[in-house]
Amino acid sequence: MTVSESELRRAINVLDQYRAQLDGLQRQQEIFTLSLEEMLRARETMNRYQQAGKGAPILVPVGANAFLFGKVADADRTIIGIGSDVLVEEPIPAALERLETRIKGLQEAGGSLAQRISDLDARVHAQSEFVQGVYENLAEQEERGSKGV
Repeated sequence: MTVSESELRRAINVLDQYRAQLDGLQRQQEIFTLSLEEMLRARETMNRYQQAGKGAPILVPVGANAFLFGKVADADRTIIGIGSDVLVEEPIPAALERLETRIKGLQEAGGSLAQRISDLDARVHAQSEFVQGVYENLAEQEERGSKGV
């Protein structure tokens, strides 16, 4: 095996590692997006629930695109998770503030993740070009070697 062949193998290994990292970051970004969408829906639902007022008819989603009929029992309070499967009852405005804090944190983390993805994508592109160059050089060497025989 010539130096060029080993260099090509190393370059391909690095490219594969970059692509695997990029794939992992893109999956994380999908999870961030889903979490952000869920939080935005929760915020909107709380706002509308509070605006509807006590006794207003509502539809309660139970999954699989199925809903139950219901009425607003208390338009001023909600139950919200605070972490580690702990739920607390608190006024809707306080819960909305809690959600806003989470949303902002997630948006900031998502922006940082998007930058990392962009940087890694540039490295993947550069490494791909490097691999292509090494491959072309190796092919030229082999062609010259076969003509010289």
